[in-house]
Amino acid sequence: MDPRAAKDRLRTELKARRTALTPRELQVAGDVAARLVTQLPEWKQADTVCLYASFRGELPTDALLLLALLEGKRLLLPRVTNRTTLTLHEVTDVAALRPSRLGIREPLPTSPTATLAEAGLVLVPGLGFDGAGRRLGYGGGFYDRLLAKPPRKLFVLGHCHAFQLVPRLPHEPHDLRVRAVATPQGVIRCRLR
Repeated sequence: MDPRAAKDRLRTELKARRTALTPRELQVAGDVAARLVTQLPEWKQADTVCLYASFRGELPTDALLLLALLEGKRLLLPRVTNRTTLTLHEVTDVAALRPSRLGIREPLPTSPTATLAEAGLVLVPGLGFDGAGRRLGYGGGFYDRLLAKPPRKLFVLGHCHAFQLVPRLPHEPHDLRVRAVATPQGVIRCRLR
């Protein structure tokens, strides 16, 4: 099976599993994962973190967004500016986020902009990850483009439910790789080869 067809099949399967989770299961999983992420040395060392606002069954990030602000970290979130590009914006109040045309909570366009080079850690959503750091996104390539040439010091951390960790993902040369993956069951360091 070619990589694109395999990716589409996995996307359908993993989205269905996420959809079956109850709101309570989602909240508990998000809270547990947030505690694990905030214990990472890379989190503790980062003055600026780039996170995302979860939606549609993704492992919730609300607790992590609030913890970043409570810990005095500079918080950056992505905003879709056109059909292919994410820009990063500083967020000081999570309640000020507004739904985009895709239904994802985003910073206002008037929020101060930032660059990826300013962050020490970036949290990346995905439909699936594997132990080699491969990521299966939604197919739009937003994060692949944003992180095509990440700054050397940047710690790229995948974020998902434990069932979204799969033995091996189909991949293509342009696909983003992460250095670790956080789930409610723990954080795995990836074998980047």
